[in-house]
Amino acid sequence: MNFSLKSLVILAISGALSGETKAIDSGFYNGSHVCNGALTLDDWEFRQEESSFDVFFRKTTASSFQKLELVAQDTDGGLLLVDRRGRPWIAVRFGQNGDSLQGRWLTGQGKPQSDCEPFTLSRSESAKARMDRLFGLLGEAHPTVDTVRTVAEEQQKLPPIDLLPDLDQQAYRQRYAEAAPSFWRRFYDAERKRLAELPVEPPDARDRAVGEMRAVTSLTLAPEGSLDRNGAARQAALYFLRIVADRLAASGRPLEALPGDTLCERMATFGSIDVERLELAVGLPVEYWDRAFTEDLLQKAQSCKDGRTIGRLLSQSYPDIEKRRKAALWLREERERLLALPLTLTSFRETNGLQLSRDELRRNDVSRMAYDRFIGAPLETRRTELEQAAARELQEVFGGDSLKSLPLNEARSQCDRLVGTQWGNDALSRLHKTCTGMAEDYVAKSVRQVFQEQVGRIEAAPKTFAGLEANNWFLMGTSDVRGIYPPAALVTEFNGKVADARAEAVRIATGEVDRAFAAADPVSDVTASPILQCGRGTIPSHESLRPLVQACQEGSRALAARRDELRCQEALKASGGGSGLLEAAIRPKATPGNSFRVRQLVCEAARQKVTVTFPTSGMLWWSKQYVEARLPAERGRDQVRALRWLIEPVADAKGEWAISRLESKTGEVALPFPEDSLLPCLARQSLCR
Repeated sequence: MNFSLKSLVILAISGALSGETKAIDSGFYNGSHVCNGALTLDDWEFRQEESSFDVFFRKTTASSFQKLELVAQDTDGGLLLVDRRGRPWIAVRFGQNGDSLQGRWLTGQGKPQSDCEPFTLSRSESAKARMDRLFGLLGEAHPTVDTVRTVAEEQQKLPPIDLLPDLDQQAYRQRYAEAAPSFWRRFYDAERKRLAELPVEPPDARDRAVGEMRAVTSLTLAPEGSLDRNGAARQAALYFLRIVADRLAASGRPLEALPGDTLCERMATFGSIDVERLELAVGLPVEYWDRAFTEDLLQKAQSCKDGRTIGRLLSQSYPDIEKRRKAALWLREERERLLALPLTLTSFRETNGLQLSRDELRRNDVSRMAYDRFIGAPLETRRTELEQAAARELQEVFGGDSLKSLPLNEARSQCDRLVGTQWGNDALSRLHKTCTGMAEDYVAKSVRQVFQEQVGRIEAAPKTFAGLEANNWFLMGTSDVRGIYPPAALVTEFNGKVADARAEAVRIATGEVDRAFAAADPVSDVTASPILQCGRGTIPSHESLRPLVQACQEGSRALAARRDELRCQEALKASGGGSGLLEAAIRPKATPGNSFRVRQLVCEAARQKVTVTFPTSGMLWWSKQYVEARLPAERGRDQVRALRWLIEPVADAKGEWAISRLESKTGEVALPFPEDSLLPCLARQSLCR
């Protein structure tokens, strides 16, 4: 309620109190008067003690009041209301007991204004009481049409804020600004739902639906009593008109226009004319105006006050009206076609969820608003039913046997095949999301089933090394679920179920490993014994398997050490070196440093399948000592490959020999490093290959 009050006169003149006013109690009066054919609303406050009147008035098309502060003076014919300068404004007389005021607006000379008609105001409640009553109406949770009509009338003659007590004015202004829009929103929302659901069959139900629609599209059923000045109310009325007309057309009994003989009266309530206002005045949406109807409307409008304006509007707008009519006709036909489709996943996919493509709409010159009106909203219920039917089909797919041969990681991709491309379409996107959820549930269920089977196999398996090895070490295996890794929660659940069985099997298997390595022959072929190969990283590094892994590693190291020691002893024996030589050291050169033990050379070379021997030549003082390294034969060739060096005792270092020179080379020997480096390399456990 944003009324600004314009005071024409600020102070009233002082004068003799009227005898007539002394007999009348203070109070409020309201009503209206007509000047120059325009209706003006009046709200007055009479104060008996001062014999004064606060006169508020505004035209019905205005939002603010004008104000006069006047005092009453006795005259032979009643009371003369004058301002502080003595200028007469209104001649009035109280009715019986002060229940009314009869009056006439005056000129500055005190004569009746010829363009203003005599008027009568009625005594009324206070402005505060009237506002409180209005607030009671505005607070109704489910307003009826009668309530709304009353509210519209009360809003049209809303009292000026200045007539409220000073301390209430701001609070009431704010309360009204919040309550009024909320009231109308509740009404419009409820009415949209009501008109969309009211039955239109049989004929008496149709008549009730039409009657309801005609009531809520009344040209005065709007905030402040006018559809003309309120765009939101006008759009709501158009929606009400169109939804009922569209539903009746679909039922086969189209809506009729309002009587043509009252067209001019309805048009007169509008201050301006456009197609939407004309649509409301006619009472039939333009989508149902064929040429004959429009020509008849054009003829009837000629007798109206604004007949030429209406005629010009119809002439200019008819091409668009005809386009809208044809588009609506095509949309209604498409709607019937879509409604006739079976409730299947195929129907949903091929129609994009009972939608028409943009190309189709463009070819038929259909606006988005028209599409939503004739296809979007009307098919919403059918669309929901079709989507539910499609979802049931999808559930059958994921609940049946057709996907069992498919890798689980491809289950989700089936939604692209079953539903189709989801981008740019809300319905398909929603169904695709539903399908994806089913696919994920299917995968989760399948994975859980696989792992439950694994739990069963583990519980039934022997709690031994062989039982562990044959059953993935009692860990969760993913090979059965083909590309899907289980969620952490399922892994935790799985480990909890098999923990006792795994712990028992690890305990028993650890004992088996310890006994097997202790009894193993270090020189025999152990490749056929899986338990003796367990130290080579074949067991997963899972926390619960750590005791078994540790036993395998320690057993493997101990067995390898025993094997190496036996090979070393055999190599030393076969080398032909005496005990003194075998305990000596060899230098690569005669100079000190970088020497290595002969025993170390022989044993490390044997580990790398290189045979080291110590042949001699000559006798006594002429004898010579050699060291020979025979390399392993190359694959596919039996040729001997060997290198022989002459070694001599070091004079100043007892028990040391020095390599003098490379004495001979047998076979094709190609080394990736200098030949003199071979012996130091072998002795220092390097890979000399």
